[in-house]
Amino acid sequence: MILLLFTSSYPYDSAAEYTFIQPEIRHLVEKFEKIVIVPKVCKGKKLPLPPGVEVDDEYADFLQRNSHPRTMIQIAYSSHRFFREIRRNPAILVYPSKILKLVFFSGKVEITRRWTANLIKKRSVDPNKCILYSYWFDHVATGLAMIKRKFPATKLVSRAHGYDIYEEYYYPYYWPSRPETLEALDALFFASNAGKNYFRDRYPEYTSKYETAHLGIKDPGFVSNQSEDGVFRIVSCSYIVAVKRLDLLLDGIAVAARLHPQQKFEWIHFGDGKGRRSLERRMSRKFPFNVQGRFVGDVPNHEIMRHYRNHPCDVFVNVSETEGGAPVSIQEAISCGIPVVATSVGGNPEIVSDKNGLLLRPDPTPEEIAAALLKLWDNPLLSAEMRKESRRVWRESYNADVNFRSFAERLKSIGKS
Repeated sequence: MILLLFTSSYPYDSAAEYTFIQPEIRHLVEKFEKIVIVPKVCKGKKLPLPPGVEVDDEYADFLQRNSHPRTMIQIAYSSHRFFREIRRNPAILVYPSKILKLVFFSGKVEITRRWTANLIKKRSVDPNKCILYSYWFDHVATGLAMIKRKFPATKLVSRAHGYDIYEEYYYPYYWPSRPETLEALDALFFASNAGKNYFRDRYPEYTSKYETAHLGIKDPGFVSNQSEDGVFRIVSCSYIVAVKRLDLLLDGIAVAARLHPQQKFEWIHFGDGKGRRSLERRMSRKFPFNVQGRFVGDVPNHEIMRHYRNHPCDVFVNVSETEGGAPVSIQEAISCGIPVVATSVGGNPEIVSDKNGLLLRPDPTPEEIAAALLKLWDNPLLSAEMRKESRRVWRESYNADVNFRSFAERLKSIGKS
């Protein structure tokens, strides 16, 4: 059985995707005779792969060569799928932004279909012994669905994480061809129950195809320490983008520091983005004398874990506006026994509870964030218990070896069905 795995960038390290897929690959190679990884983008360092895994970079090149808007329009207009989608949803004709999205989506779908059909022919892939696996539920999954129509015996699966789930969080509020893609899928694996429930409500006729498959973090082999020098240490990790609401977290920390002027606070954020300088200016204006903040920037995953091992961490905070799954950043924190304060959005409530942290309202005020932080600091015994519970939650639900082994076995069973 051969597995064709379509990724965003893996095995290249230009995006954080590799931190999710790398531990999964080690289990997939045990179940499949051959794995071919097909990235959309080939930038950054190429990571080493285990025996039995190869990379085909030609799709990325083919996609790039055909990405000019004029080419996309020509490809889309030559596709029956483009006009079928308009007939199915004629209301989009009054929204130029939706038409534009459909053009580019349809163009990428057709490019994916053409390239994959050629790959199957070139490599003499037996459709009866092949699984097409899209790591994201985007245009690639739809393009592969077109291949499934031509080769019905081929199995097709996809994961869905966050940006590829919630349609209303992106402008325009429209995602083409979803029923058509779901019809072709053998299974759609969600990173959280929240994502699965969203699809159950929106596309209930395909519920039998929905499964939850948590990602996971390997055992770091250590537990982070609490601060013992009187400094309350707060950590966070994410891209610096508006949806992560780091300005709100900054304001919450500032409120906590003003409420406890004798207490020293320290906030370290891992991750980078265009809004970093603005946040640094905001921090210099809003932070009182008893709190220090630092934006570390974009660092490798192992550097974050090294920080957790070598420095005390009292709480991990996530105040995102939305999350598709249980964030890997939170999974990393609980694997090290760190309590978590997080907004009750997406998959966060599946990983954070009052046993291992505190859940905030989806739209908390800075004062509510401050109160949650101070509750942990003012109750060291409670915090110590939460540290134990964080490790337990990781062990039972987000252990990489357990989750990825189970997922690999599930893919193998789909291939045999």
